[in-house]
Parts: sequence; C-alpha cells; structure tokens
Amino acid sequence: MTSEIESLRSENEFLKAEVLRLKNQIESDAYKVILDSSPDIIIQLDLSYKVLIIHIPSIPKERLQALVGKNIFDITPVYAHEKMVAALEDVYEQGKVVQYESDGITLGAYRYYDNYVAPIRNELDEIVSAYFVSKDITTQKKAEKILLESERKLKTVYENSIQILTILDLKGNFVWFNKNALDRSPAILGRLLVMGESAESYIEKSQRDLFISNFNRAINGENVIYTRNATVNKKSIYIEYTLSPIYEETEVVGVSLTGINVTKHKEYEDYLKRINLELVSQNEQLNHYSHIISHNLRGPVATLMGLVKLFEHEKNNSQQVEELMQLIYKSALNFDTIIKDLTEVISHEEQKGDLLTKINLKEECEVIEFLLSTQIHNASAQIIYNFGECHNFFSIKSYVHSILYNLISNGIKYKRTNVLPVLHISCYLENEKEFCIQCEDNGLGLDLDKYGNKLFGFYKRFHSHVEGKGLGLHLVKKQVDLLGGRVEVQSKINEGTIFKIFLPV
Repeated sequence: MTSEIESLRSENEFLKAEVLRLKNQIESDAYKVILDSSPDIIIQLDLSYKVLIIHIPSIPKERLQALVGKNIFDITPVYAHEKMVAALEDVYEQGKVVQYESDGITLGAYRYYDNYVAPIRNELDEIVSAYFVSKDITTQKKAEKILLESERKLKTVYENSIQILTILDLKGNFVWFNKNALDRSPAILGRLLVMGESAESYIEKSQRDLFISNFNRAINGENVIYTRNATVNKKSIYIEYTLSPIYEETEVVGVSLTGINVTKHKEYEDYLKRINLELVSQNEQLNHYSHIISHNLRGPVATLMGLVKLFEHEKNNSQQVEELMQLIYKSALNFDTIIKDLTEVISHEEQKGDLLTKINLKEECEVIEFLLSTQIHNASAQIIYNFGECHNFFSIKSYVHSILYNLISNGIKYKRTNVLPVLHISCYLENEKEFCIQCEDNGLGLDLDKYGNKLFGFYKRFHSHVEGKGLGLHLVKKQVDLLGGRVEVQSKINEGTIFKIFLPV
C-alpha cells in the first residue's frame, strides 16, 4: 500500500512538472512570436548587465544569438551609455520604471529612440533582471523638426509682415499680435496693444457698434471685410480690416483680425473716379459746344445766305451791290467773332476767370439784331431796350451772346397769330452780388404747371407748330449754370413769358 502511494506521488510530481514544462513552452513560444514580430528593439539584461534575450528588427537571428551573454555596454554606442547607466541604476536599485529619449548614429544612420526600461521580478518580488524597449522615433522627430522650422519661419513671416496681424479670443480679447500691430497701434489706435485687453476698448465709440457686429459675424463663421479711416501724423490713411473665424476641427475658437494699409489703393481709386468724372465732364462740354455751334450759327448762316441771294438778284445794281457787300462783310465778321469767342471758351475751359471780359449789352444786342434781321423783318417784331445801371458788366462774352440770342430768337419765333411780337430787354442790379438780364415777350406763353419741370430739358419742345429742335432753353440754362447764375421764369398762356437771368456781379 505504501509503495502504491509513493508511486502515485511520483507520477503526480511528474505530471505537474510536465504541465509546467508545457506551460512554459507555450508561453515561451507565444513570447517568441510577439518578440519576433515587434518593430522595436527589445533586450533583457541580468543584474550584471549581461544580455539574456535580444531582438533587433532586420538583424538575422544568428547574429543576435552571438550577442547573448555579452555586456550591454560592449554592444551599444558610447553616446547612449550615460543615460543607460542612470536608467539601469534607478531600475535595479529603486525598482523604478524609466523612460528617456536618445539619439545618435545607430545601425549606420542617425536615429532617435524613445527608450522604456522596467524591472522583472521573481515569485519573491525580487528584481532579477530588466528589459529595454527602444522605439525608433526618427520619422516623428524629423517631422517635428520640419514642423518647428516651418513654424519658426511662419512666425518670422508673421512678425515681420507689413500687415497688422492679431488674434482675438471669443470674448474679443487680444491673445497674440505681431510686431507691426504693436508698433503702429499708438498711431492708429491711440495707445499700445496689451495682451489680454479687449479689442473693443481700442475702437472709438462711434465705430464700436460696427466692430461688435462684424466680430459677432466672424464668430458665426463669416469672413468680414470693411475699411476704416484713421489720421496718422496729420495725414488721413485707410485701413482695410478682415475678421475671420479660427477653427479647431469644426468649432470656432477665436477670430483673426488683420489690417492692411490701402491708402494708396484708395487714392488711386479716387484718382480714377476723378479722371472719369473729368472725362465725362469734358465729353459733356464738347457736346454742349457742338450744340451751341450748331444752334447759334444757324441764324448767322441764314443771314449770310439771304444776303448772298440778294446780291445775286441785285448784282447789276452797283449802288445796291456796294451796300450788300458791306452787309455781307459785317455778317461774316460777326460770324467769325462768334466762332472765335466759342473757340476761346473751349481752349480755356479750366481758367474761366481769364475769359471774363467787359461786355457792352447794347452793342451785343445790336449784333444779335443784325444776325436775326431776316426773322425780325418777317415777323415785324419790335425790340425795346432798357439797360439802366448795368449797361456794361464783366462776364464770358460768348455765353452772354448765346443766352441773349436764344431768348430773343425764341421771343420772335413763338409769337401769337395776328399779334406783332414786342420784346423788352432790360438789365438791373438785383443786389450787391447779382445783376439781372430780363427778357419779356408777348408771345404764346407756357403752361408752367404742366411743363415747368421739363422747361430746360434736352430736345424738349412745347409748341409743335413752330420749327425747332428744342435746344435753345437747354443751352440757356446750361450756360447760366456755367456762369454761376440762376434762371427764373414767369409765363401765362397767350400773354407771354418773362425770363430773368441772374448773374454774379
């Protein structure tokens, strides 16, 4: 019985040992699979720093097996020893787990490693060995270096940018600004920028509501651009501000506020607008003068043509021919004077003050009477003058001539049927700053309630039975405006019209 018990005990011990062996083999095989597939360097050391297990990716097993039993400091680069000694001492003496980085030439290339060293304990919780895990972080380190260099360059660009660059938090406080923003803030904003202060406090009160509105729009995901005027060193400048949201993934975490000095662009823009207005004005002036010439020269041309026809008819009458030649010469002379005056005005449009000449109103009206002699004769018209105290005055002769010519010719043209036209031309001082040329006729008159706002329109006619293009009154108003004057009109249908031309003294 005793022998049987002993036999059973012996067999039990054998089975326990076999189970343990199989367990260790399974664990060893699993450990070996994990070890062989690891991309990291793994080394197990005993207390004397000798290699128990070693795994280095891409190194053949035969070469690695030859390193087993060797001192770790004999097979590792010298540059790594100092940190390695310190780490192993902490592990063996204090049981710490140590993590540190190292870099240098390893396996033929400069590499960076993240090292992890930890103790291995037995069943009695005694430290019997240590293991190293070294992860190759060369790619990450190089990427970090590139990123840091890019950030450094980017920061340099931002810091030295001629733009004003700032970043605000969601409360509108400054969390960053570049050198240009700091340097220019006293001139543009009145004081130096201070980190953490509200941007709103730097904005003048009249502009704060606009800034707050734009800032809130940026927080809600909009890009907002607007321009503000500022005075720097007594000079007006224009700053174009841009407020843009700053995202962290999909959430707005701040707002960038940038400013660009667009004064030169604004000045150039204003210059282009001014040039464009000048071109439009010049084109308008050219059209105006072409209308004056085409309209005002019809009378002199008609007079000349009439005199030439009379000359043809009376060419055998020597006495009549001599009189007609004098009239033709006088008509041509007046014609030439009108053209010269208009040419002078066109040539010196910018210097109107140089064109002011002394005008004798009686002489000017006599010239117009001569030019309109055919119309006056055919209509049996009578013209009565009363120039009073402004017989002579200073103005632009061609304009005054054109105004009088149009008013007198209209007074004759728009006469009433079976009523002889009578025109009263007078001049008087209205006040210390103005004198008035008044032209009163007894013609058809106008319905001012109906046509008053169209009276001086371009190509506007109000009596279809009379020939004309509707330019006369438009030219009158235009020329009075150019002389810095004003026009007043009084009229009654079938009674007549009074035009009052007020010009500066």
